[in-house]
Amino acid sequence: MRKLLVTVTVLGALLVAADRVAVAVASGVVASELRTSGSLESDPSVAIKGFPFLTQALGGKYDRIELSATSLSRGGVRLARLDATIVGTRLPLADALGGAVSSVPVDGLSATALVTYADLAAMSKVPEIALAPVTGGVRVSGRLVILGRTVTASTVSTVRLERGDIVFTARSMAVDGRPVSGAAAGLLDLRVPVGKLPYGLALTGVQITGPGLVLSARSGPTTLVAPR
Repeated sequence: MRKLLVTVTVLGALLVAADRVAVAVASGVVASELRTSGSLESDPSVAIKGFPFLTQALGGKYDRIELSATSLSRGGVRLARLDATIVGTRLPLADALGGAVSSVPVDGLSATALVTYADLAAMSKVPEIALAPVTGGVRVSGRLVILGRTVTASTVSTVRLERGDIVFTARSMAVDGRPVSGAAAGLLDLRVPVGKLPYGLALTGVQITGPGLVLSARSGPTTLVAPR
């Protein structure tokens, strides 16, 4: 009985080890594929969820894959970080092991992207501008030239998405510490382009947080095709 238990334990350990080796190999292949298909500068961090992995691998379909990438720019504001969850990934094990992957069909993706206030300020083209979260929105502060006079202005602005841009609209404004209204209140309204997101992701929402704005995005069924 003891020998049987030892044998079972050893076999179990070998199966677990084989499972972890297989998931490491597949993760590397998927990371390379996602780098190419998403035109990333480096391989993203990839985690294939679910245990045992070999059950999914033998079926060629993975329930959930998580990826993280940093410092992305696609003709718009820099994304400091992108975190995505991919569901229903189809990747035959033989293709992964043989390096014969040309495309990866998936059922869909959901993602969040962090845009820092410093990067938003850099894209605004307003001199000496600063952005910071406050109750009720984002404070936008900068220097403006009004009637030939340089003044310090600040607003509390709402934030929304519009046609792929992040739009800041002033709710209130002060110039040199004095409240102003009318047309002048919109002098610090901003429109910052996000740029094209990878993997067919489309923006769905924006949230104000301490480190920056967190954008949410989704994509339906698609195929991650690696350019060859």
